[in-house]
This record gives sequence, structure tokens and C-alpha cells, in this order.
Amino acid sequence: RDDYSSPSNQKFHPSKINTTKLLRMAVTHDLCESIAGDITPHCDSGLIASKYDKEEEAMKKIRGIVGDPLGLELFELWKEYEEQETVEALYCKDIDKFEMIVQGYEYEKEHLQHKQKEEESNGGESDEKRQKIKEEEAHKKDVRNEPLRGFFVSTNKAIKSPLFRRLDKELRERREVMLQEKGWSVTEEERQQD
Repeated sequence: RDDYSSPSNQKFHPSKINTTKLLRMAVTHDLCESIAGDITPHCDSGLIASKYDKEEEAMKKIRGIVGDPLGLELFELWKEYEEQETVEALYCKDIDKFEMIVQGYEYEKEHLQHKQKEEESNGGESDEKRQKIKEEEAHKKDVRNEPLRGFFVSTNKAIKSPLFRRLDKELRERREVMLQEKGWSVTEEERQQD
């Protein structure tokens, strides 16, 4: 099902992954966020700029609390994840991104309301009143009245391994069907990009 034959994909073959290291790395990555916070692309630009420094400081704090040799191992796993040079780090990032879009999909599936047609939502109001309603709704954007497009746009092209590229594509296709059933469309930016 997944193509590992190309030189760029061979390293991702499941038989070449140190799964114990991958699991420890995934836990370490989330451990760091428990102190530094989960800084996303949607956060304040100053916070995003300081993400690495905040997480490094958090990992140093964790290392001090835990003590070496475990503290050193955790710090090195975090650093390896951040550098994104090993196959385990790449897989860990894929898992992190994929989990984010699964969560977005589940939120939309459970909470996103069916889109109302323009004329249904206007109820015969004047153009001025319709404009005021639109402005008010723009300030109330959440998963109940608008798809979580940012989850899917920001993760597009981020997933590298054949396994998670396939899972990502399947989820995006399933999401598109679900959104269409609720009266919403999907932008090209939300579809998986090669």
C-alpha cells in the first residue's frame, strides 16, 4: 500500500524505525509542552519566535528535576525532534501533525452545524442588518459555525512519510465528504498537496 521504493522514502520503511526511541521522543515532546505551553502557528508572533527558547528552557528544567542520566536522555530526544534529521524525528513530527488534523476532523464531525443558506440566515432583514449580522458572526468563529480550515491548511505538505501521507489523504477525503453533507465546501488549500 505504501511506496517505500524511492530513495527518499526508503528510510521511512517501518522495519527501519526504532519504535522504542520514537515512542520516548513523542512523550518527551509533549512533556516539554506541559511547561512551555503548546505554541502553535496561530499564537502571537512574538511567542512563535521564542518557541525554541521556551521549549529548551523547559527541557533544561525537566532535566534538572529528573536528574541525569534520564534527564540527559530526555533533553537529547527533544533536541533530536527539533532538529528533524533522523527518521524517528520525522515520524514523530508526522504523528504530531496527523493527530492534530484527526482532532480537527473529530471536532467538526461532532460540533460543526449544517451551513445555512444565505437567504435562510437573513430572514428578510435589510442589507444593513444583514451586514451587521455578518460582522457579529465573524467575531464568533468557532467549530460550530465554521470548519477548522486552519488545521488543514497549516498541516498541508508537512507530513513526510508514506504511511502518514496515505492516512492524511484518506482523512482529508473523508472530511470533504462529511463537510459536503453539512453544506460546506473545501478549499484547494485544505486538500492534500504533493
